[in-house]
Amino acid sequence: MVWMCPHCAQSLEVVESGLVCVSGHRFDRAKEGYVNLLPVQHKRSKNPGDSLEMVQGRRAIHTAHLYRALADELVDVVASCPEVNTLLDVGCGEGYYDGMLSERLPGLSVYGIDIAKSAVRLAAKDYRKHHYAVASARQLPVMSSTIDLAICIFSPVSDAEIARAVRPGGFYLEVGPAARHLWELKTALYEQPREHASLRRTIPDGELLREGECHYEKQLTNAELQALVAATPFAFRGYREKREALRERSDLTISLGFSWRLFKLAQWQDSAVSRADSDGALESSGL
Repeated sequence: MVWMCPHCAQSLEVVESGLVCVSGHRFDRAKEGYVNLLPVQHKRSKNPGDSLEMVQGRRAIHTAHLYRALADELVDVVASCPEVNTLLDVGCGEGYYDGMLSERLPGLSVYGIDIAKSAVRLAAKDYRKHHYAVASARQLPVMSSTIDLAICIFSPVSDAEIARAVRPGGFYLEVGPAARHLWELKTALYEQPREHASLRRTIPDGELLREGECHYEKQLTNAELQALVAATPFAFRGYREKREALRERSDLTISLGFSWRLFKLAQWQDSAVSRADSDGALESSGL
């Protein structure tokens, strides 16, 4: 079993109503199919993670296939990795990329965690064959060395937890924004927009195997534009009057750009925890 009890770190086994460990800790399965493996003492707020508005905005732009080109490229990268049967999506959101992966790779066992319950609820409802849990990336409820490939798209991540969860010789795919991702949106909101920082090229106990970028343009309708703003930190950043002006735009052509790095992980050691206890270099950019 992949899932690990967040209280005692024992393996969780499937029972009729959900999951249970040998110590008797029980986690009921919600009607949508997910489990909540985020203990209340690990929460930093009552409803951590992305707001419902951000989750709904992300669902809308994914439904409009604005990020389809990125999804197709990432599926190709995962498909090229040998002996990958179990995948963990850290910060899975509403499961868009997981759905694309399982459509192309039907034999893949997909696990996903996100700290936002509203996102996990949507993912579990849409992808019944996947395994979803509300959980924190800082403390993955995953048994050590049970994952063949971990993927993180636009989310913070703990290097130590990735190294622990992924088997020796397994893979980690990290995805973030390219320098001028959504540049037109930034220039519409800020007087002096800044480019995104480059993705890191090294991780603890990892070897960079491949890297790439994906760039394209999309002309947005007003509805798509509003969904994109809602799905990103732009919804509450920039000048208020500039955000209001965006509501009147009938269309906007934007540049989308993404960077990805594929790493191969070595044998995990306890020393990796002290060396990489803080979050990894990737910071959440919403989309």
